[in-house]
Amino acid sequence: MMKHSKTSGRFLRCMAALLIIVTAAAPALTAGVRGAAAEQQIPTTGRRSFDVISSGELYEAEISLSLEELKARTDNSDEYIPHVWPVRFSDHGYVSSYFGVRVDPVTGEGSEFHAAIDLADKPGTKIHAAASGVVVEAYDSAGYGLNILIDHGNGYQSRYSHCNSMLVAEGDVVSQGQVIATMGATGRVTGVHCDFRIYLDETAIDPLTVLDPLEEN
Repeated sequence: MMKHSKTSGRFLRCMAALLIIVTAAAPALTAGVRGAAAEQQIPTTGRRSFDVISSGELYEAEISLSLEELKARTDNSDEYIPHVWPVRFSDHGYVSSYFGVRVDPVTGEGSEFHAAIDLADKPGTKIHAAASGVVVEAYDSAGYGLNILIDHGNGYQSRYSHCNSMLVAEGDVVSQGQVIATMGATGRVTGVHCDFRIYLDETAIDPLTVLDPLEEN
């Protein structure tokens, strides 16, 4: 019994000494693990840092303006409603034709539905974007001549036809009031003018229901 008691005492003393050694070494071991984790730059799970995006990537994202992004920006924004007159009339300028049924101006016979208003003035008169948006068409056609279609991202689109020259191209982002073309007589016309159309959800509407009162321009 005495021998067993001595053995148990030695065992207990060894265990106590081991516990003291481990306790003393714990801070150093913990610091070593933390240092290794920091050196490996272990990421924090479940979180994402957005400040790692470079300025170049941010710039690229800013100029890559899709129509979907444009729509998100244009809700309830006056800048994207085509209410600004595209032509600043000179003393010789006037509205030469209105929205609705009219006699065919080229043949002088029959009737047609004119889904636009015609803005007549001197050749080369500047044509401005009625609202901000993205140029989705800029081309030459037999009927419209040189023409530009701008999508304003909120169901509105505006078209400017019979231009003498186009100063923007497809994919360009334009600002309200920006000069986008000059007035001419290209396509099927009888004289110099800008055929101006506004579409809402792909349906042509009378531009005068959207444009500011003329005396305010």
